[in-house]
Amino acid sequence: MDGFSLLPDDTLSKILSFLETKDVMQTMLLSKRFKSLWKLVPRLEFDDMRVTEHEYAKFWRFVDRAFMSHEGQALQNLHLKLRRQCTDGDVAIWVGTAVKRGLMELEFMNYNFSWTASMPKSLYTCGTLVVLKLLNVKLDVPDLVCLRSLKTLSLKYMNRSEGSSSLLRLLPNCPVLEDLFIHLTPYPNPAMPFKIVVPSLKRLSLFDSCQDSGITGLVLDAPCLKFLHVVDRWSHSRNSQSINMNEVVEDNMGVILNRPEKLLRSLASVEHILLCLSAPEVVYPVGSCFSRLKFLEVCPCKSEWLDLFMRLLKDSPSVKSIKINRCHCVLYPPRPYIRPHWNRPSSVPRCLSSNLEFFKWINYEGTQEEKELSTYILKTAVCLKKASFTAKSNDDKKKLELLRELSLSRRASSTCELVFN
Repeated sequence: MDGFSLLPDDTLSKILSFLETKDVMQTMLLSKRFKSLWKLVPRLEFDDMRVTEHEYAKFWRFVDRAFMSHEGQALQNLHLKLRRQCTDGDVAIWVGTAVKRGLMELEFMNYNFSWTASMPKSLYTCGTLVVLKLLNVKLDVPDLVCLRSLKTLSLKYMNRSEGSSSLLRLLPNCPVLEDLFIHLTPYPNPAMPFKIVVPSLKRLSLFDSCQDSGITGLVLDAPCLKFLHVVDRWSHSRNSQSINMNEVVEDNMGVILNRPEKLLRSLASVEHILLCLSAPEVVYPVGSCFSRLKFLEVCPCKSEWLDLFMRLLKDSPSVKSIKINRCHCVLYPPRPYIRPHWNRPSSVPRCLSSNLEFFKWINYEGTQEEKELSTYILKTAVCLKKASFTAKSNDDKKKLELLRELSLSRRASSTCELVFN
């Protein structure tokens, strides 16, 4: 304790900032110095996960006391994780107080899905806010919005019927926004189009898991976009609509309807794509070229995924890294197995003969089609530096057999390192 207490206040407050607020406040018992030192910590974090039913009144009083004790000090980070319903008035006081003290990061996670929280209007004019992460919060955006410093926006469990109009008011007033994550509620609400026009946007993730309604259209204008992740899990169950190309007014603008693969029509500037290949059809026009694409990640969510994947390889000459990971197979109802059909290309894709350096396959099963694709890439990827495979099976004997088969495959690159996990 003696050595710890010799540290300067700035160092101690930085150490304390990694703890939950309840643990930070307990340091007041250590010495007189710590009675005031904890107030210098520019971060408050509250989590009611371990709070029992009869302790909730005490927990709310503790939160209020922490805010009052912290009065007058800078408050850069506020993290709230709630599983019991509180009043919108309480939320308004807590968040409003943080806004007045120079709030830079707000994480509000509402795990009580029988109640949707609301944010105070003052949050939408917080000039210091850089990171905003909301879960199960009503996006009630006022007419007056100015988030001039916001760079990261995460909206999880967002109501689709409210989200479209709210985003139209919110996004144009976030001039430096770089990261946008939207996860729509799984409940069937009226399907609504989305319009995302953010010139500064670099990374976009959009997740929709509702079977009965969904994204009827997404207009995207993001000329600086470098990373895109779109999951529209139930697109195969709805009738596809035609894309209105009249809405495309710039080279980097596109319209997405139902299937995420349709993004490929207009994303010539994207460098990194994570795509769930849930539709068997090849849906983007012949002659498309994704010359800037360097990192390609695919989730083969449907068995008939190989045609689209191979065409992507052919039309993406600059790809340096490929990652395959069937990451959604457990989350959705099983479908009757349809064996993927492997068609060996008539010519080697340019990315394999010139640029591909890293290849990774997670949840590798060693099916006939997977073996054919893997050995083809190993035999044709001249610049390949590393190929790694992580087996789905936990059977050591099966793993050894898969490793033996892959290790016997001829490799075009003499310096390629083969790794099997």
